[in-house]
Amino acid sequence: MATFYVARHEQTLLNALGRAQGWCDSPLTKEGEDTAAGLGSLLSTVPLHAAYASDTMRAVQTARICLEAAGQGSCSVIEDSRLREWCLGSMEAESNDVFSRRVSEWIGPPDSLDDMNRRLPEVAEALRAHDETRTAEPFQSIANRAMAFLKDADELHGSDSNVLVVTHAFLIKTMLFIIEPERLDVLGKIDNGSFVKLYIE
Repeated sequence: MATFYVARHEQTLLNALGRAQGWCDSPLTKEGEDTAAGLGSLLSTVPLHAAYASDTMRAVQTARICLEAAGQGSCSVIEDSRLREWCLGSMEAESNDVFSRRVSEWIGPPDSLDDMNRRLPEVAEALRAHDETRTAEPFQSIANRAMAFLKDADELHGSDSNVLVVTHAFLIKTMLFIIEPERLDVLGKIDNGSFVKLYIE
């Protein structure tokens, strides 16, 4: 049984500007670099056997800084496109306020953030329906790539392995939606640098 430490990347330039990031990318801010080192300190007592990151600059930067701070810089970061964030289509780099307002208009106002988490498939389909670029993915495609990654990594590293995974907020929520949907009721917002611990059997 592998243990996955699945972290969201640290603060980026677009995060600091209050803009949505899916497939669009931006580098970590100085604050993001500092907090990535803090995340590494939290994991310094965990012997990591492998490290994966989304193939975005922000995820790779976070993973490398984290590993160095954890004293495990010799562990190379493997980039995997299956760990990318949702493609937000026409909403890429839109302000977070506009993004939230539009989604609420499309699917109906959520009762809370927890309610929004439970409605992830609706959110994904609304993004697709209003996407002029035709790049937004169906929810099932996103879920399939996320779960295929976890299955492959678990089979590759096997029992008693600790695996660092640096990815994105919506993708982490997607994993939990599939694996442990009851946790979505207490998940709330996934902040930069926070992580969940997943055991795969």
